[in-house]
Amino acid sequence: MKVALLHYHLRRGGVSSVMIRQALSLASAEKKVETAFVVGAPPEGEIPAPCFVAPGLDYDDFGSASAGQLAAGRSDAGRPAAGAETLAKSIEAALARAFPGGCDVIHVHNPLIRKNARLLGALRLLQERGYALLVQVHDLAEDFRPEVYDGTSPYPEGCDYAAINGRDRDRLVASGLHPDHVHLLPNPVAYHVGFDPRKGYSIEASRSRRSALYPVRAIGRKNIGEALLLSLFLPKGADLSITLPPTNPRDDRAHGAWKELSVSLRLPVRFEAGIGRSLAELYDASFCAVTTSVKEGFGYTYLDPLVRGLPVAGREIPHIVADFAEKGLLFDNLYRRIEIPRSAISAGALRSESAKRITAFRRAYAPAFGKEVGRLETLLEELHGRFEGDLVDFGALDTCLQASLLRSMGADDGFASEIETLNPFLEKLFRDAPDAAEAKSRREAVLTGYSEEDYGLRLFEVYRTAADRRASGTIDKARLIESYLEPSSFFLCAS
Repeated sequence: MKVALLHYHLRRGGVSSVMIRQALSLASAEKKVETAFVVGAPPEGEIPAPCFVAPGLDYDDFGSASAGQLAAGRSDAGRPAAGAETLAKSIEAALARAFPGGCDVIHVHNPLIRKNARLLGALRLLQERGYALLVQVHDLAEDFRPEVYDGTSPYPEGCDYAAINGRDRDRLVASGLHPDHVHLLPNPVAYHVGFDPRKGYSIEASRSRRSALYPVRAIGRKNIGEALLLSLFLPKGADLSITLPPTNPRDDRAHGAWKELSVSLRLPVRFEAGIGRSLAELYDASFCAVTTSVKEGFGYTYLDPLVRGLPVAGREIPHIVADFAEKGLLFDNLYRRIEIPRSAISAGALRSESAKRITAFRRAYAPAFGKEVGRLETLLEELHGRFEGDLVDFGALDTCLQASLLRSMGADDGFASEIETLNPFLEKLFRDAPDAAEAKSRREAVLTGYSEEDYGLRLFEVYRTAADRRASGTIDKARLIESYLEPSSFFLCAS
């Protein structure tokens, strides 16, 4: 079987790392699958399969828009995409170089996230020319991401879909796709990493393991402000290491502001710790891992540390952790909220920021509802409930409000004590690690539940189904939007 793994790029991190693990999994599964990468730009670093560049497939200039542009009505994200035919020909040429005898399945990653306004049209043309598609969804624009929502092109029909978590799989089915052709395909986890169970901070410090590691790019949905808050509760002498800077210029300003705030408050935080150092080195220098992310497709930040013997502390994403629980993996040092008195927040600033985001949702999503736009208005009105009541979740706030609260905690010991009283788990968050036997048991549970070999076998069966081209059903965009616009999932730092 000949399969093309297609994406906008193969740059470090995110979807690219999943594609690389897929190629490795297929190679270890003892099934005859020949793979090739088809991407819009040359890859970064070594890759386990041949790579072919399709010019025009990388991110374009109008595939996405900022929330501010959407709210102001200046977005290009709603205009029809031109050049789909040109892109389709470019992809076909790359496929011909990769597989002169023909390609059985194009495994396309995250095309529903509008990073290239021509891609959905090009995929439709490729289907008309006889190509079978497997559309893998890593995250969805309907999940409070209006800047990458495609309001003009229908989503692919007559093809199989794959989702990396149970929530997204169920919602794709509920939106109109046939359940037999929406596959749950959680990501594989690498075996070949060192295992050294941590023994708690007091012992690790003597071995120069003084860092709590947050192995992410410092982008909005990673909730960096909350990571800075957690640094206030680290053991004496420890620091928080955040690995990489953002690559999108839109995130640069917030990233710079967090760095400046960290310096001004003398927080024990190291930004860009991964520049010039490998991830393996960073893990080896750490006594635990941290996550404060509010939105994840799969949740490597929970699993990768366990494989290496590190405990994980931080924010729980309920639907992600629920999938792990089904595999026997339990996390006992996570929280769902950090409570902040609403009286400590500028009501005007909160109302203004919330209203701006809701306006962006309205502009982006309204076309999907047509004459029934009242359904959307009801959903949007309910979002205001996220910030009602006497207590507000710190992670739900925007970066400016989070920064203001951190300054208040630094300047007012009484306010800092109030936050500790409201959230007593914080002072125990970085407790000693589980013993070696427990750490080994958790590692084995991850590697059993998410093994590369089993993943390769599963992926082969999904390809066989996709190659038959018997899928039916059409995604009802309005229904899909309705399923995601819940107040509990509304995070200003990630919308």
